[in-house]
Amino acid sequence: MDPLNLSKIITTIITAVIALIIGLRVLSLNKSDILNRWFAMYFISSSLGFTFYSIYHLILNNADIIIPLMITAQIFFNLNAISLIMTYFSLKEHSKTVMSWKYLGAMLIVFFAMSIGYFIFRPHLDMNKYALERVDTRTPFELLVFVNAIRILLALFAVYKYIVITRKLEGRTKNRMIWFSVGVIVFILGLLINLLGGLLASVEMEIVALITIDIGALVVLKGFLI
Repeated sequence: MDPLNLSKIITTIITAVIALIIGLRVLSLNKSDILNRWFAMYFISSSLGFTFYSIYHLILNNADIIIPLMITAQIFFNLNAISLIMTYFSLKEHSKTVMSWKYLGAMLIVFFAMSIGYFIFRPHLDMNKYALERVDTRTPFELLVFVNAIRILLALFAVYKYIVITRKLEGRTKNRMIWFSVGVIVFILGLLINLLGGLLASVEMEIVALITIDIGALVVLKGFLI
């Protein structure tokens, strides 16, 4: 494995660990609060996605299981996007209402629409690069753009709603919402860089995207610690 791809995997593992620690920390602050639960889900699903991503990039002697692991990672990333929207609903509505068909049900439909494409238009492994001990999966262009566009739109919707809510608040709660909003904006930037890196097949950009996502996660955590 070349040093650049090794650096990407190491960065991914670090990102998975950071996301897991933050998720557990957020949950421990108030386990009964629906907002904390969904933010914990947001971080833990990210951690699981990056964990599976790291695992299949380290498999150099069994090509058959790489694509299933890759799809699993993407499904967790889709869950991550849904969890972010559910954090907004948790701020807006009562906990029982948030878990109703109107909100959670609608998001599950979006989650299904984002995920089903991976089973219809299956990604494939570049076997020429795999022979050189480099794991490089190829996702159909339309699916890549479709899924990432939904993830970005969901994140943009969430941050817009955070900003709207923030304007109506004061004091400590307002400061928390500002940190949440900034963290999600940084996260969106990471998604955009990652999408561009995937389209251009740039490992360097993917590494920058991971670091950007780490920064966004830490900023959101800061909001919980205020």
